[in-house]
Amino acid sequence: MGSSTPGDLNQVRTSGKQSVHSDPVIRGRAMLAGGTEFPCRVQKISLQAVEIVAGARVEVGQVVVCSLDYIGILPGRISSLTSQGFILDLKIPEDRRGRVATRLEWHAKRCLQHAELRGAPRIVPQHRAVEVRLGENIVLPGTIHNISLSGAAIDLSTDALPFVGTRVRVGARYATVVRLIPRGIAVQFMEPFAANAFASHVRP
Repeated sequence: MGSSTPGDLNQVRTSGKQSVHSDPVIRGRAMLAGGTEFPCRVQKISLQAVEIVAGARVEVGQVVVCSLDYIGILPGRISSLTSQGFILDLKIPEDRRGRVATRLEWHAKRCLQHAELRGAPRIVPQHRAVEVRLGENIVLPGTIHNISLSGAAIDLSTDALPFVGTRVRVGARYATVVRLIPRGIAVQFMEPFAANAFASHVRP
């Protein structure tokens, strides 16, 4: 497999099923042949190569195995260095290439959907009072600051805020805490609202 450069990765972007998905959300860990391990994230990825962002010291020619969220384990060899990391020529076994391609396509569609949802308008609903449940026994009264198709910002009358990543139930809708805000939390719904049902009278 020939060496890849950032230009090669950008070129692959226009080639159908081999398209590259720019997505900093794909994170994982990389391990060198000697056992050194470090966190990393993906800048661009295809079946042929991946551009990795990492702070580790590496050299061209080194063998690296990346374990990436959503994608799996990808072995390869460093073909060039970048300002933020390196380009890894991938050596995916033939019997795994189909599965990896399917995961790349799934992730690309997921990112596109999230981008569309993030661009959806936020509204202040008529019914702002809401209960946020952690498990079955903890109920936090809250006030919806604003809401969109995919999530909501909720003011909570407590200093003991849920951690980022906590699974909660907002009203009748399950969600994940994605960040903390000055007086509460921002959540992402597990299932977004249907666009034709989203109006000021909406309740989660």
